[in-house]
Amino acid sequence: MAGAGRRLGTYGFAKELIPLVTRAPGGDAEARPVCDFALRAVRAAGAERCIVAVSPDKAEILRQLRDGAPVGLALAYVVQPAPLGLPDAIRAARPFLGDADVVMALPDTLLFPLDALALARAHQVATGADLVLGVFPVAEPERLGPVEIGDDGRVLRVHDKPARAPVANSWGCAAWSSRFADYLDEAEARRTGPGEGILGHIFEQARADGLGVRAVAFADGALVDVGTPAGYQEALAELERRGLW
Repeated sequence: MAGAGRRLGTYGFAKELIPLVTRAPGGDAEARPVCDFALRAVRAAGAERCIVAVSPDKAEILRQLRDGAPVGLALAYVVQPAPLGLPDAIRAARPFLGDADVVMALPDTLLFPLDALALARAHQVATGADLVLGVFPVAEPERLGPVEIGDDGRVLRVHDKPARAPVANSWGCAAWSSRFADYLDEAEARRTGPGEGILGHIFEQARADGLGVRAVAFADGALVDVGTPAGYQEALAELERRGLW
């Protein structure tokens, strides 16, 4: 949750706290911040503790999420002083992870099915892969991270915002081993030059360097980036379409 959130224009609050109203089958309507979906996905994947990377300008996130008790997670927070990309944010959490496996969810993104991260984690455990990506159909893969997948589930290539996407999908969540965590940490430490690091580039380099990289593709799934006005409207429509509102 360390990004600047500039794509929402003049919206003055953290994009991760944008409220969405949902309704469980037969239940009452409930307003939930977008990031609540990510936290619940992490818990459903088997995690009992979660590290949240935040910007120093987003203290309201701590006030909202507190200790994570409502979603059954023990939360801790690390500060990413500058918005230097996902690899840098993940690396900030590395000293607190030890040799544990990791599941990662993006707090401004809705993924369907809601148990996609849990299924990606289960696949990682079953196969012993170093990295498993949850992959979803998208309308504009050129804006995201398309993944070429072999018939056996092995990842053949990970792209990042290609001029021409070879497939109409994108990764949206991930589960990985401590081996990949070490690889990411070292890759980000070696990175030079200005700008943000790109997580998709590290995924692809890990594959090229021989780490076991696999994918679980959700053909009937969806990935919705709620961090834009159009994405927010799409999120509301997707919740309604799937009977969650």
